[in-house]
Amino acid sequence: MAKRDSDIQILQALAAARDEHKELAELLDFYRDLYEVQFEAKAEIADPEIRDEMAIRWRLEGGIPQLAFDQMGIEAEYFGRLVERISQVLQRHNPGWELTREVPPGELVAMARQVFESWDTLTAPKPDAQVGSELRLEHPTALAVGFALAPYLQRAAEVLLPHLDLSAWTRGYCPVCGGRPNLALLEQDGARRLLCSRCNGLWPYSRVGCPFCSSKDVQQYYPSEDGAYRLYVCPACHQYLKTVVLELRPTMIPVVERLLTVGMDLAARQHEL
Repeated sequence: MAKRDSDIQILQALAAARDEHKELAELLDFYRDLYEVQFEAKAEIADPEIRDEMAIRWRLEGGIPQLAFDQMGIEAEYFGRLVERISQVLQRHNPGWELTREVPPGELVAMARQVFESWDTLTAPKPDAQVGSELRLEHPTALAVGFALAPYLQRAAEVLLPHLDLSAWTRGYCPVCGGRPNLALLEQDGARRLLCSRCNGLWPYSRVGCPFCSSKDVQQYYPSEDGAYRLYVCPACHQYLKTVVLELRPTMIPVVERLLTVGMDLAARQHEL
């Protein structure tokens, strides 16, 4: 099946960004290759089951994400082939990485369940967790599993979000998959939306307060020189959130913008913001 128009736009925006940001060429080349595989997979996988209206409302009001792992219908053999394709991308861009053993498809799905149910990002599973007795989750295979899970979550967000009354969701984690945000969009009217680090879903969140610890304390922020970006830091939990000011970046694509602002991540970590 052909890629979706929205995914083609992301790939086109990545290509344009690479021409403009030569210093990020290596990063953008990696994500271009990764997204090619993920978007092709997303066009092939089945849509997740949609719950009835009462169940949807109950979960929204109870702060429970809509998506359960089994809802995605991950088929082991297909998932194993997808992990292999993504592993090839990882190895091509990281020649020193080697896979220690071939992992059975059923075990790969079990790893995917563990990553999904941890609520962690798909690229940074818990370093002390493991599946079986040999393969630890910081291993490149586990990264491939997380990246292979992404198109399932992204498709779920595309299917489920239109059915959600997000006025009933006031949480700092994603109403679809439970992921935490790693980018915020600041609207011209002051409203704020959060971008899920796992499924790329967007949801509205209070203009004031921290989505990570729910503190209502005023957050410090560090603006970029042109004012188009802000790095908000919570004084209570010390976590940070990159923010795009849409008045100055009206045509940006959030998934690409998340990559173009990697310098803000590095600055925040180096200065322990």
